[in-house]
Amino acid sequence: MVLTTIVSRDAQYHHLVPTVHVVDTTRVAPERVLEAARNFSGRRADLWPDVHVEHLHVHERGDDFAVVTEGNPWPIGHVWERLRYDWSTPGVVSGTVLESNIFTPGSTWELSARPTDAGTRVEVVAVRHLRGIRGWMLYPFFPLGLAKRSVAEHLRHFLSVLEASGP
Repeated sequence: MVLTTIVSRDAQYHHLVPTVHVVDTTRVAPERVLEAARNFSGRRADLWPDVHVEHLHVHERGDDFAVVTEGNPWPIGHVWERLRYDWSTPGVVSGTVLESNIFTPGSTWELSARPTDAGTRVEVVAVRHLRGIRGWMLYPFFPLGLAKRSVAEHLRHFLSVLEASGP
């Protein structure tokens, strides 16, 4: 009986997993935004506040993909994920979780950059299925909008670093 309750809650939890959707604009050209999103050098830690270079490892890289482990310390402990990044679709860099201590494999995020009259519209869509004790600890923050705010702040930081170096 307890197992049924847990499975039921888990199924409900996965049904309620949020899609975080954030949009921002920049004067930086779309290709520069996408190029920076595909940058897995030590500069990645400067671009994205949630990437720490000591937890960044590129396992494999091809013409339109990379397999990368990224992680960082959080108040709930070290969080990491191994993703397969793909940029075979024009205008898009996507990541799919292969392994993680907080996200279920198959969780995704996608960054798209499209030209506008004023520069570039950048959109991030993340579908993050949380797992394990750390995931359950973070779950309450999603309905409160804190995950969206965090993604929006990280995207704005990313774009600000690019804007500081010119369009």
